Amino acid sequence: MTMLCGSACQAWRTERIAPESLLTRHPTKLRVIHTDGTQIVLEHPVLRGDTLLGTRPRWTGQDEVRVPLTHVRQVATRGFSAGRTIGLGVGVAALAFGAFLIGVVACDPGCH
Repeated sequence: MTMLCGSACQAWRTERIAPESLLTRHPTKLRVIHTDGTQIVLEHPVLRGDTLLGTRPRWTGQDEVRVPLTHVRQVATRGFSAGRTIGLGVGVAALAFGAFLIGVVACDPGCH
């Protein structure tokens, strides 16, 4: 359940501030949308001069990634999503109720 909530209760939120202002909050992950529309998720992003630095996981380990601010169109951070959290709660409740109904229907008359 915790793993489901960890992914379901979070969503990417587009930030309306410049990356350099955003990094003062020290996000652990930052989705960067390049000016050409491609996306990359940087882990542990930092700003060095006019370049975003971070890492991204690979099969062979971590790759260091550098993105000049002039190539950044938009950035987004992960944050709490009330809609996803409510949806997860409703889904889990529906599954539990469905399992209960199947148990009631499947039970033969002698088990009451």
